[in-house]
Amino acid sequence: MSRINTPYKVSLLAASISLAAFSGTANAAAFGIVEQSVTGLGAAFSTGSTAASDGSTIFYNPAGMSFLNNRNAADFGAHVIDPNAKFKNAGSSYVLGGNLTGGNGGDAGPVALVPNFYYTRAINDKWTAGVGINAPFGLVTEYDDGWVGRYHALTSDLKTININPSLSYKANNSLSFGFGVNIQYIKAALSNAVDFGGICRATQAAATCNALNLEAQADDGEAEVTGDDWSFGYNLGLLWQATPETRIGVAYRSRIKHKLEGDVDFDNPTTGNAAPIAAGAGLVDGDVTAKITLPDSLSVGFQHAVNNKLTINGDVTWTNWSVLKELRVDFDNTLAADSVTTLEYDDSNRYSLGITYAQDSKWTWRAGVAFDESTAPNAELVSIRTPDADRTWLTAGFTYKPSKKMSVDFGIAHLFIDDAEVRKTATGEDQLKGGLVGEYEIDANIISAQMRWSF
Repeated sequence: MSRINTPYKVSLLAASISLAAFSGTANAAAFGIVEQSVTGLGAAFSTGSTAASDGSTIFYNPAGMSFLNNRNAADFGAHVIDPNAKFKNAGSSYVLGGNLTGGNGGDAGPVALVPNFYYTRAINDKWTAGVGINAPFGLVTEYDDGWVGRYHALTSDLKTININPSLSYKANNSLSFGFGVNIQYIKAALSNAVDFGGICRATQAAATCNALNLEAQADDGEAEVTGDDWSFGYNLGLLWQATPETRIGVAYRSRIKHKLEGDVDFDNPTTGNAAPIAAGAGLVDGDVTAKITLPDSLSVGFQHAVNNKLTINGDVTWTNWSVLKELRVDFDNTLAADSVTTLEYDDSNRYSLGITYAQDSKWTWRAGVAFDESTAPNAELVSIRTPDADRTWLTAGFTYKPSKKMSVDFGIAHLFIDDAEVRKTATGEDQLKGGLVGEYEIDANIISAQMRWSF
């Protein structure tokens, strides 16, 4: 039976509770959340950098505040996201021989609510101010206890809150510029099982493990990492009314660097005596820090009015996910080496096309389609926290204006998501997590609603 040397062992165990959960989401590439606008959702976000139909332009292109029909308004929106992610095991292997035990984990995608708020105010004919509050990144996944991939992930809960004060300047009747500051909070709580029996069998003599009553895959504990941080970024935008019918928009959101500080908590198994193994490997409660860079993005879009009722929108958004090469977690305990989780993300593009039909002064209808590229470079690097794959969006929505001061927006979307193959090997950083092999079947539904008040 092969043995795992002690420094390598500690690094692997640290990796098993690292912040790898940052590597996934249910709806956009990697762990981005694109659902920041109800009107945008209805047209598959093809309107983001050009439409300026409501306060969500603060997020997508702050220059659009100058083009709002009413620059004094507030928007309250919410998105109910219902992802489905079901794993099917296909012969996952264990480092000490044989197969990983456990079920398929159930549906890992619980229903989530993503709210947002926007407020805009005209300063004068040239300047408009606004503020947006939203969640541009996040994830929630929950697997059944005892599932086959429990050493990779059990629960993952990542939240961001982004406060985005912004200004737009109208240079002339056809050109405006926008600028915003992003004040961002991030918080993560991540857990997974720890195979204390397997650790003992891989690193100690059989007689020692027998005396401690520890068996591989039978005496599991649990580890949870929590951490949070505040940081800052910016966003820029330009909006140009090239002709009376055609509008061009360009918008950029900066990357934001976070350093999360928090702690790790270990629960030893209720069976056997894992305390000596935990102490020797440094698997004890303590402080942790982790650095992560949330990626920058660039959007280019167009809007063309076919006539006074029908408008066509298109958008291409590039996100610089390749800034995430790895996630490194520093454990305060000197026995635990830095944990390194390889990501090697690919950059992703989202291509969107949509139409808007203004039926009359009260009703406006929208529909759209989008294709969102996965960031996972191969099956070995697909995240177990929230698996990523190419996805196609089909969306629809409407706006109803019961009065000049109020409007109601509604949007729905269904995401057709490719199956995500997983081909992890029980080597390197995944050695004590096991060689998880299988496939995810994934889809998602979104329902969104918003109210807008003009002053």
